Order: sequence, then C-alpha cells, then structure tokens
Amino acid sequence: MKPSIYFSFAILLIFGLENCRYPIAKQDVLESDTLFLESTDPKAKECNEEGIRFTKTIQLDSAAATWDNCILSNPNDVSLHLNRLRFYFLLDEYEVLKQKVSKESPSRSSVTYQSILKELEVRLRLEEKVVLLDALSRVKGWELFAYEELANYYLQVGNFQFAEGYFNQILEVVPFHENALYGMADIQVHKGNWYSLLDYAKSLEVSAKKNKDYHFYFLKGNFELGRYEIALKWAESASTNEKSDINFLELWRDTLLVLKDNPKWDSLLPYYRKAKEKGYSVPESVFFPTLSKEGKDVRKAVRSGRS
Repeated sequence: MKPSIYFSFAILLIFGLENCRYPIAKQDVLESDTLFLESTDPKAKECNEEGIRFTKTIQLDSAAATWDNCILSNPNDVSLHLNRLRFYFLLDEYEVLKQKVSKESPSRSSVTYQSILKELEVRLRLEEKVVLLDALSRVKGWELFAYEELANYYLQVGNFQFAEGYFNQILEVVPFHENALYGMADIQVHKGNWYSLLDYAKSLEVSAKKNKDYHFYFLKGNFELGRYEIALKWAESASTNEKSDINFLELWRDTLLVLKDNPKWDSLLPYYRKAKEKGYSVPESVFFPTLSKEGKDVRKAVRSGRS
C-alpha cells in the first residue's frame, strides 16, 4: 500500500472516531425525548439550548461539558439541573450524575434542590427523582431525608426489600424514628411477620408523637396470632380516626365474629357510618354478616378459619 493511501486511511479513521455516534438504542432515545425543558432565565437560555442541541445531535462530550458549564454559571436555574439529570438518566449513567451532585454538595436548605425535587414529583419523573435522591443521600445533611423519601417510594411500588433497607438505615441513626417505624410496621403486615409487627408496634407506642394511629398493628398482629381477646382490647382503645378506617373496621368486625356467637355491632356502627360518608359502599347487611340469613354462613366461615 502506498504512503498516500496510508495517509488517506488514517485521516478517514480519525474523522470516523471523532464523529462516532453513541449506540443506536441510546441515539434513538436521545433524539426522540421530549422532556428537555426551556430555560426562562435569559442568562441561561443560550447555553441551555446549546446543551439540548448537542444532546439531540449525539455530541455527548460537548453536551456533558455544556450542561456542567451552564450550571456552573447559573447554579439556581432549576431547568438546567433537570435537563442535566435527564441527559444522564437517558444514558443510564447514574453514577456520573451522582458524583457531580456529591461534588457540588448542595446545602440541605437549598431552595434550588427543593424545587428540583418538587418539579420531578409534579412532572411524574419519579425514576429520575430516585436517582437524584440516591445522589443526595451521599451529601452531608441530606442523608435521612433521602433515605426516607427512597424508602417511601419503594414501599409504594411494592419493593419491600429496598424499602426495608432504607428504613433500617434511618433506624440505625435514629432508633425511634417515627416514620421509619410506621414504614417497617407496614412492611411486616405485607410480609406476614406478626411477631416482628408487634415489636414495631411496641416501639411506636413508646415513640409516636405526631401519629397515634398504631393500634391497627396491635390488632392485626394479635388477631393473626390467635390472641383475639387482646386484639379486641386494642381495637376498642383506638382513636375515632383509626376506627373509621375500613381496614381497621373489617378486622375489628372479624375479631368479634371469632369471639362471639351473636356479636353486637353497636360499638362499630358509628365508625361504619363515618366510613360510608367517606365513600365506602358496602351495605350494612353485607358488612355485618349476622344481620342477614346469608351472612351467617360468612360468620361460620370466619370462625372455622380461625378456630
């Protein structure tokens, strides 16, 4: 091969590397994404548009540098932070984003970051919010807040293993953290761990300051363990608010069905009516089985299943 051909080949190779595009799957995602935001700040508008343009044309190094420089010059522009987050989220480069947030180390009282989190919630960009919270959990002052937000998210989506892990991290720092104890109690209900449920309920009985509605956990744990008399006492001592919850009422009713041949429903009726006012639609004759002939079979089934 002649030297001129070698030279031409080298030029083509260099040109090709400089213009190398990201793998096609990510290219399509970046080009078609519609969630990049315009900036309303005149100072940030130009560089924000440049960052979006570099992103859409898959010039990733230039895009990354633009987002960083743009935020450095306009640290309080929420749109810029959301766009940078979106950029790394679409590329699945979560660790890069987390390192940048850790390095910037925003204050726990940062209005900008509070606004970012709120915008992610409002815009239903919840997976991105999880990535950002994970990053903030590494920043001093944000740890407990981030753990709690992450735990509640995973609890809501039914990932009890992750939720339990984050709640445990909170409890390692603050052993009687009220919200974490409630979260752990809810997980035990889902998992059917009745002895553990009662342990968390006991901790709540001691530590709960804002929310006193922990009687359901005592009722549930004791009912499932066959301690019906104890369960009934916890049901009767609950607050009006807790007694009006339909899950609580159903369990209270079932406890009486197990304990008594012909239970009286007088104590439950006011709370059943409150539940109906909130939209509960099951008729009284169905909810209280012994009020109808057909319902007596339900009562027998409940008792036989718990005997």
